[in-house]
Amino acid sequence: MKKFIMIVVVMIFASVPFWEHQQAGASSTADRVIETGKSQLGTPYRWGGTTTRGFDCSGFTQYAFKSVGIDLPRTAAQQYQVGQRVSRSNLQPGDMVFFDTRGGPTHNGIYIGNNQFIHSASSRGVSIASLSNVYWNPRYIGARRVIQNQSQEVASVSSSTPSYEEVNVQVNGSGIDTDQAAILKNGRTLVPMRAIFEELGASVQWNSSSQTVSGTLNGQKVSLTIGSSTAYTSVTTVSLDQPAEIINGRTMVPLRFVGESLGASVDWNGSQQTAVIQH
Repeated sequence: MKKFIMIVVVMIFASVPFWEHQQAGASSTADRVIETGKSQLGTPYRWGGTTTRGFDCSGFTQYAFKSVGIDLPRTAAQQYQVGQRVSRSNLQPGDMVFFDTRGGPTHNGIYIGNNQFIHSASSRGVSIASLSNVYWNPRYIGARRVIQNQSQEVASVSSSTPSYEEVNVQVNGSGIDTDQAAILKNGRTLVPMRAIFEELGASVQWNSSSQTVSGTLNGQKVSLTIGSSTAYTSVTTVSLDQPAEIINGRTMVPLRFVGESLGASVDWNGSQQTAVIQH
């Protein structure tokens, strides 16, 4: 009789679909990530922080996923490029959720279920918040899933981190102050979009769903989409040889196109590696 019962139990277990075992493994991994995250509740926010002495948002997610052997890139913008895109209606615990706080994916956290996520917030440190929160809900831009049906994964954007030549930018004789330097890429100067738009006195709009940035100044308008070689002004369509892109969490736009489209003059001082704008 005992032998018969044992055979039945084995048959029942064997009849469970293989994908359910896979899901159990993924769920276990997610639970461990979330458990690691919750163990840091109350840890203070620290700009650039990646340790238990203090985390910024992406340093926190990197730390939590590292506990299960998942290596994430450093910034929120880079982490937004890894794994599988997930719709908001299909969120699962362990998915990373992303927010646009100043142009592009600039903040993220870990979904823990029940419409909540854990993150390192600049105001509260490691804490739990609701996706329906009046601040976070309108800034939500998407989610990524890096926990698949295996215990360890490696998430990366590329095998190596690209390097760029930094350059100087002057507007009306003064340098611009930003936490992401202007860079030279493919012979074009790229600058942080919000810094240059505001320096020129333009109003800025960011559409997170289409990843399009627009600036308006004195009736002149310019519009660019991340990764697109087609841009628009108030009067024409322009083909770009260097599109806008996100670098280190900042939306970078081609300086000459933006400046001249908004009525400024743009010159290049090669001996000083400086772009000079007069407006």
